[in-house]
Amino acid sequence: MIKSLVLLFFGITCLSFADPDVTTTESNTEKKNIESSKLRYKIEVQGQVLVFDSKGKKLLFSVDEERKWRFGNEKPISSYWQLNQKGLPDLHFNHEWQLSESGILSVKFKQYDSMKRISEDKFIFGKTLQEKELEIENFQAPVFVLSQEPDRRIVVQFRVQVWSDDDAKDIGKLAINSTRMTIFDSKGNLWASRIDNSSGDNVYYGITTYLGSLYISYLPFKGASKIGIAEKNRIRIEHGKTKLSIESSDAFLPRGVVANVYGFIDLNHRTEGLNRTRSNGSDKEENFLKSIKR
Repeated sequence: MIKSLVLLFFGITCLSFADPDVTTTESNTEKKNIESSKLRYKIEVQGQVLVFDSKGKKLLFSVDEERKWRFGNEKPISSYWQLNQKGLPDLHFNHEWQLSESGILSVKFKQYDSMKRISEDKFIFGKTLQEKELEIENFQAPVFVLSQEPDRRIVVQFRVQVWSDDDAKDIGKLAINSTRMTIFDSKGNLWASRIDNSSGDNVYYGITTYLGSLYISYLPFKGASKIGIAEKNRIRIEHGKTKLSIESSDAFLPRGVVANVYGFIDLNHRTEGLNRTRSNGSDKEENFLKSIKR
């Protein structure tokens, strides 16, 4: 009996002390500095509005809208963001990101008490509430306080991600599956969110949204060209002037694998409503092309 109790106590004690995570990174390949001209195509800026307690210590909730942006050719990232969320004050702000020829990343941030859109890229602004200009150190993007109230603080948090410097390779027949997939374009528009395409063997995958349709595979297929790369839990697409970022809660590929992505975008094929999407997936090219009527 005593022996059993000792073993039970020992087992409980062992369970209460989890082993720490230990990660070792080894590589025999020496990394080269990234050229500034190539760096702009690897940078992705993400933004999310968060609500904390009045001291910014405890997260109360996140506004269910994360946005992502990527650089164009020589143009900066520029976005006008209006937030109209029930239970929160209306928020209006603009952020513009520049990458200098020497590779220095900077941001200009302005918040207004009102913002009215009069055309696709023209606005009428109200009073300026705050204005800041920062050079980014260590690619640690800033957090701006949008509203300080007695019981809560509302902030916009930005994050900078850099895509892998490794060369992408053809990896053959592998499914593109995910339980929670989100798609943004380079202007920060949300194409689709929380898409579940985990069932089936989606070697060829297509999704139609209110902004257009995307058809992709790790394999070349009829009508497709090489339009992007995939690594970890994200896929980057560039087809003509349209640039998309896809992020998943699950990894698309194992760590260290960077894959070519083939496909095309059809901006004329759209769903009827904002929150409506349609998906097509198959492990056979012929069946996939029939389902998307190609």
